[in-house]
Amino acid sequence: MSRIYDNWERLVAAVLRKQQLWELFHDQSRSPIPEVHLHILKVPLQSTKFSPPFELEDLLRASAKYLGKGTFGSAYAAALHYGTKIVIKRLKLVSVSEPQFRRHMEVVGNIRDENVTTLRAYFCSKDEKLLLYDCYSNGSVSSLLHGENGENRASVDWPTRMRIAVGAARGIAHIHTQIGGKLVHGNIKASNIFLNSQRYGCISDLGMAYVAATAFIPNSYCYAPEVENTQNVSQASDVYSFGVLLLELLTKKSPVQVSGSEAVDLVKLANSVNRKKWIAKIFDTDVQKNRTVERQMEKMLQIGMMCVAKSPKRRPRMSEVVKVIEDSMLIMVNQFSVRTKMNKLMFFEDARYTFDLEDLLRASAEVLGRGMFGVSYKVILENGITIVVKRSKEVVVAKKEFQRHMEVMSRMQGHENVSELRAHYYSVDEKLLVYDYHSQGSVSALLHGKRGSGRKPLDWKARLRIAIGAARGFAHIHKQDGGKFLHGNIRTSNIFLNEQRHGRVSDVGLATLSSPTTLLVMRTAGYCAPEVMDIKKISQASDVYSFGVVLLELISGKRPIHTTGDGKVISLVRWIETVIREEWTDEVFDAELLRYQHDNEAMLQLLQIAMGCVDSVPKRRPKMADVLMELEAISETETVSSPSVE
Repeated sequence: MSRIYDNWERLVAAVLRKQQLWELFHDQSRSPIPEVHLHILKVPLQSTKFSPPFELEDLLRASAKYLGKGTFGSAYAAALHYGTKIVIKRLKLVSVSEPQFRRHMEVVGNIRDENVTTLRAYFCSKDEKLLLYDCYSNGSVSSLLHGENGENRASVDWPTRMRIAVGAARGIAHIHTQIGGKLVHGNIKASNIFLNSQRYGCISDLGMAYVAATAFIPNSYCYAPEVENTQNVSQASDVYSFGVLLLELLTKKSPVQVSGSEAVDLVKLANSVNRKKWIAKIFDTDVQKNRTVERQMEKMLQIGMMCVAKSPKRRPRMSEVVKVIEDSMLIMVNQFSVRTKMNKLMFFEDARYTFDLEDLLRASAEVLGRGMFGVSYKVILENGITIVVKRSKEVVVAKKEFQRHMEVMSRMQGHENVSELRAHYYSVDEKLLVYDYHSQGSVSALLHGKRGSGRKPLDWKARLRIAIGAARGFAHIHKQDGGKFLHGNIRTSNIFLNEQRHGRVSDVGLATLSSPTTLLVMRTAGYCAPEVMDIKKISQASDVYSFGVVLLELISGKRPIHTTGDGKVISLVRWIETVIREEWTDEVFDAELLRYQHDNEAMLQLLQIAMGCVDSVPKRRPKMADVLMELEAISETETVSSPSVE
C-alpha cells in the first residue's frame, strides 16, 4: 500500500509543481489565471459530479487507489476530502505536440452523451499528461464479467448484458458522428466500458489512439486483424472491436489475458463451432434461462459475426448496428411479463379502439426509438390498425398519482393539437401508454432528417403552421388542472403534424412522473430552462422556454445543441444570442428559408417572439396563451397572395 501511495504522491507532486491553485468551476466570464495548466472543460455545474469545487492541493491530500495499467497509461481512483470520487489517468507515450494534444482534448471534452464517459478536465505539460473523469462505482464490464484479478463475480443476467451492448453501441455511434463523422475511438474493449446511472453501457478512454503511439498487445484479440498499432485504427476497426465485445457478453470468455486465465480468440472460436450447436458449445450457460433468451442470444451472435467480418468494407456502420440491436432486444413479446398479460388496458371513454394486451402480444412491432421516458413501438394490430405504444421506464410515482395524471389527460381529449392518449396500463413492472400513430414522423425528423435530392424541405409557411399548432396545444395543456398543468418535455421530437399539417404535441406531462435522474439527460438536450435544477423546478415558465428553443430550431434549422464551424459545441440559444449581438441576424435563418425573402419581416417577428420565450428570467417570459396570440397575429398579417417558390 505504501508503494502505491508513494507513486500517487509523486504523480500529484509533478502536477502541482510551479502551478497556481485554481477553482475547478470558475465563472465563464473570468479570464484564465496565467500559468495554470489544469484545463477545466466547461460543463454545466449542475450536471457534474465534480461538485463542490476543489483545488489542486486537494488531489495531494486525497486517498488514492492504483486501478491498473492500460493500453495508454495508468489509472488512479482518488477520493477527495468531502467524499467525491474521481479517476485520474496518467498517459504514456504521447506522440503529438502540446498544441495538438490540447486541441484534441477540447474536442473530446465537448462530447456530451449519456453513453460516453465525460472528460471533465486535463493537465498538459512537457513531462505529464493527465485526464480527469467521473468515477463509476460498479467497475468496468470486464470486472463485472470476469472479476478483478481473475476472481469470479456474481452472475451478470441477460437483460444487463443487453443494456451493456445497446448502451455501448449508442455511445460508439455517437462518437462516430463527431468531427464531421471522422472521429474514432480506437480502443474498444470491456475494460473501457462502464455502467451509467441507468445501467447501460458507457464508453470510456475516448480518442486516445490519436495522441498516443503504441502497438497493441499481442495477447489481445479485441482488435481488428488490419490493426497493428494506433496508426491503423478506423471506424471499421471500432465496429470489429464492438463485435468482439458482443461475443464476450455471449460467452463470458475474455479476449484479453487476465490474471489466472488465458485470452481467447473469440472470433476464431465462433467460426469453428458448428452453426447448429452454438448454444451447447459457446454460449454462457448462466444466462440461458429460457427459449426467449436463447433466441435473443442467437440474434446477438448474428450481429456480432457481421461486425467481425475480416474485410473492413463488409462490416456495418455503427448506427446500423444500433438499430439492429434495438429492434432485436425490444420486441414486444419478449418484454411483457406473465403478470402483465393477466391485467387489462384501461381505455378512455371515447376511445375508438377495441383490443387488449393479448392483441398487442400477437401484433408485429417496430422500435421507433428510445426517448426521454422510455421506448416507443409502432404496433400493427391484426385488424390493420396502427398505434404507438410507449413503454415508460422512468415513471416512478405510485399508482394513485399515475391514475390522477391519467384523469387530467382524459379531460383534455379531443383537442386537434394534442395527441390523444387512447389507453394506459399500470403495474409495478410495466407502465404503458397507447397513442395514435403519426405517419409523417416528428418535426425533429422533418427538420434534421437526411438532406438529399429526395427530401422535401419545410417551407416558411409549413414551419409557421407547426409553430402555431404546437402553441395551441401547449396553451390548451396549460389550462388544465386549474391552470396548473404543464408538459415538461417540450422538444421537436415530441411534436408531430395533424391532418391540417399543424403542430400536434405528444408525451404530455410525463416529466412530473419521472425519476430525478431523467433531468440530467434532459439538460444535455438543450431544451431545459436554466432555472430547472430538478424535476420539481419544472413549470409552465420552463415550458415556455423550451417552446422558445423549438421556435429557434424552426427558424435556424439547427439542433438545440450543435457544433459550430470551428468545432465548438454550443447551445442554440447561446449561439443565436451571439449572432444577434454581432448584428449578423441573417445568419440565424435556415438556408432553406432564404428564398422566401417576402416573408423576411414575419421571420424576424418569429425570432423576436422566440427570444422573449428564452429569457433567462422566468418572470419575464410570456404566458403560452400570449405566445399563441402573437404567432396567430403573424399568420393573419402575412399576405395571402405571397408568391410560392418551388
